[in-house]
Amino acid sequence: MRSSFKGHYIGMNKEFRYRGEETTRIETLSDAVFAIAIGLLLISTTPPVTYYQLQQFTKDIIPFALCIALISIIWYEHFVFFIRYGFRNAYIVFLNTLLLFIVLFYVYPLKFLARLLVLLFTNFIHIVQHGNSNEIWQPFFFMMEDGTVSELMAIYGTGAMSIFLVLMLMYRYALKKAPELELNELEKFDTRMSIQTNLLMASIPALSVVLALSFGESRLGNNLSGFVYFLYMPVMFIHGNRVARQRKKLLEEQGA
Repeated sequence: MRSSFKGHYIGMNKEFRYRGEETTRIETLSDAVFAIAIGLLLISTTPPVTYYQLQQFTKDIIPFALCIALISIIWYEHFVFFIRYGFRNAYIVFLNTLLLFIVLFYVYPLKFLARLLVLLFTNFIHIVQHGNSNEIWQPFFFMMEDGTVSELMAIYGTGAMSIFLVLMLMYRYALKKAPELELNELEKFDTRMSIQTNLLMASIPALSVVLALSFGESRLGNNLSGFVYFLYMPVMFIHGNRVARQRKKLLEEQGA
């Protein structure tokens, strides 16, 4: 997949001179780890041996799809970084190893949270249609046995925040090496914007962790630490529009 993407730059910034077109062993190892992470999502599910278990297995389709989507976003950001700069030095190997370690650790909390969110959504639909009952909350209490929602949000938020902070450090290093890479003004702009994007992506889970730890197992803490993720849509929309305007202006100035 990575080799196929490198052969076709559809949807990518064509003004950027890509320095990592040759696939490195770092990328090959990284792709293997991402594949293992996706494999763990399936391995953690017991294969069905009865029709009832098959019905239960199909309920994992939505959580599995959500996990695949998030892992794919991280993989694509990783792909863009290496095709842009083509680093192979020790510092990037260290950051890349750290990123892969966090991704592998992040898989199980991610799938657990995805399952829990789907369960809460289906419970909400059931309550709207049939009213509330203790029976529909049994699976929720079983999943959260000996744990709290605030602790879960703190674990998930720490993982998500760490991933995007590592990506930010990788882009920050690329900007520091701009003279060696011979980055032009537009390429330096794109690199700075990638730093900002990953900082914003890290800031929301960081805020969730702060809220979860500050308010603890209270209704306010449980609700705020989860609903704060809805900030992603307006924050990234505003950021994306601002970046697009600034980039267009820079292109116009260079073309003048």
